[in-house]
Amino acid sequence: MRSTRLVVLALILPASFFPLRASQASGPLAQFRTRIFGSHAENLSSFETFARRAKQSGATHIVLTAEDLPWAYWQLDTPGDPYPAWAMSNVGLLKVVPPAALKPYFPAGYSQNVAGILRPRCEALRKLGLKGAFTSFEPQILPERVYQDHPHWRGPQVDHPLRSRVPRFAPDIDRPEVLALYRESMRNLLTLCPEIEIISLHTNDSGSGISWSNGLYQGPNGSALTRDKPIYQRYHDFFDAMRKGAADARPGPLEIDAEWARESMTELIATRLGPGMAIANFEGPRATPYKADVGFLLDYFYPFYPAFGIPLAVRYLEELEQAAQSKAPRLFYLNGDRYHTDLYFRIYDAFQTKPTAGEVSRLNLLREVAAAEVGPGGAAALVDAWMAIHRVQRDVDVLNYGGTIFYIGSVHQRWLTRPFVPFPEELKDNERDYYRPFQFQARGEDRAHDIGDLQGTRQYQGLGGMAVSNTLLVRMAGDLETARGKLRGLREGASAAGLRARLDLLDARLRVFRVLIENCRNGLEYQYLLEQTSRGRLRRPVEFQEDLTDITQWRAIKNVARREIDNTLVLIGLLESAPATPLLDLAQPPAQENIRVLGANLVDQLRRKVNIMMAHWEDYERLFDREKKK
Repeated sequence: MRSTRLVVLALILPASFFPLRASQASGPLAQFRTRIFGSHAENLSSFETFARRAKQSGATHIVLTAEDLPWAYWQLDTPGDPYPAWAMSNVGLLKVVPPAALKPYFPAGYSQNVAGILRPRCEALRKLGLKGAFTSFEPQILPERVYQDHPHWRGPQVDHPLRSRVPRFAPDIDRPEVLALYRESMRNLLTLCPEIEIISLHTNDSGSGISWSNGLYQGPNGSALTRDKPIYQRYHDFFDAMRKGAADARPGPLEIDAEWARESMTELIATRLGPGMAIANFEGPRATPYKADVGFLLDYFYPFYPAFGIPLAVRYLEELEQAAQSKAPRLFYLNGDRYHTDLYFRIYDAFQTKPTAGEVSRLNLLREVAAAEVGPGGAAALVDAWMAIHRVQRDVDVLNYGGTIFYIGSVHQRWLTRPFVPFPEELKDNERDYYRPFQFQARGEDRAHDIGDLQGTRQYQGLGGMAVSNTLLVRMAGDLETARGKLRGLREGASAAGLRARLDLLDARLRVFRVLIENCRNGLEYQYLLEQTSRGRLRRPVEFQEDLTDITQWRAIKNVARREIDNTLVLIGLLESAPATPLLDLAQPPAQENIRVLGANLVDQLRRKVNIMMAHWEDYERLFDREKKK
């Protein structure tokens, strides 16, 4: 009888109920009975290495989905419509572990490839005595053919109206048939990976959405037949269907957290949910804190993307200190910067031994961690470098509207590779074909020509937008040079070749990010000056000789263009000097270049940019002299 009761308890209680080992249950993070660690993994070996190391620090669960599963490129199903680019990297239960009714609508090889990665990952966790966590975007868009064959399955329109060219719909979770699909999909997932005990959901964003939610980009919409269903009931029924699917596959708990929901009154919604169900960090039924987060996983949240490998030591320690104050029973420790995983483990373990409470104690702990990195003599300089990088990161956060300016500007709008020319509409097809298909631009071609247009919005428009952004970018550049100066002294004093090599690599990565800063500065200023010269109807005067050769506005825009040419040449040199070392995130294989990832042939594209800009150099004359020929 006692064993039966234990099985029943395991079925209904969340994993956070079961205590950690005594060695894990002490220290400033003792309140976290469940500790979920995550990191991007290039292969099974790196995943297993991370999981084994995380267990040493007290991890109970490992995230299986860190934007490192195969991307669903087939979701880019309509030429000219960029919106599915937001969804193709995101896990969706119905496409990853499809129920039988949906298999005909998806490429069979895709789910098989994903299963071929998830299964051995879970086997590795099983050997280590660890459990799994899973992140998914739900309910996620389905191909239009699904709704043509099953019209009642059509749920809310979820695409962003400024960023899409065709309507996109998520399935309607108010329909029992759709809930059955999710139940079957969850059964498939937990049959494949019975170790999964935690599901984190993103919704109302990136190609997913809940019917009649206030958080939808298109506004509340969905099937008119279920409009009056309470929103809390939708979440409860959705979570319940997935839990039933889990129970179909194996005994044991399943916690579900809609961590990114964009709903109103989420605390009230949580009171209608059960234990182990949460929305926007409120767990049902008492709306208590569900979890504390440290770090991130998606590249979207890495402040320096597409640059890689710049550490965030101060941020991780600050967030650990904040997490220690949380009353939540779960901690997510996510190492999104995969090139400094060892550093973040050191910070975590050091905090467990010597918790910090304020800036002075944080600096002291960071100095101890730095001493382990570069030796006691260089610890202060390394901390100074980390602090300067932290200031850069905080300024980057200010320039984040739906993505950092480096992500939605340098990458999504291809500022890094497109030529800055005074008449972009005159570029020939062979001068645009290497970058135009990869612009995240769903509106007219005039928008695509406009450097300042970011996914249908002009967030940095006009003198004020350009000037304020430029102030922040200049300050970033200054702090970056401060960090480089501190590292330079460490490199000169380093006796070990391995340490010198690591410091040289970090310096190269900082230099690459400096190029991105200058690229954004130049892009914003160039577009502002171009608008001023075009709309101001400036003319080249003929009365005064000095005005024939030096017109302030003419000189200003050409100087920005020249800065961008020279900035591009610097990046070419950096990339060619370290061909085997990742300095930027580039598509591999090259054919997988897409809106969100730069191409593997980036150097060739950069050279092409410079050549096109020089080929159109004389065009600047026509900004002021209408008699000048094309």
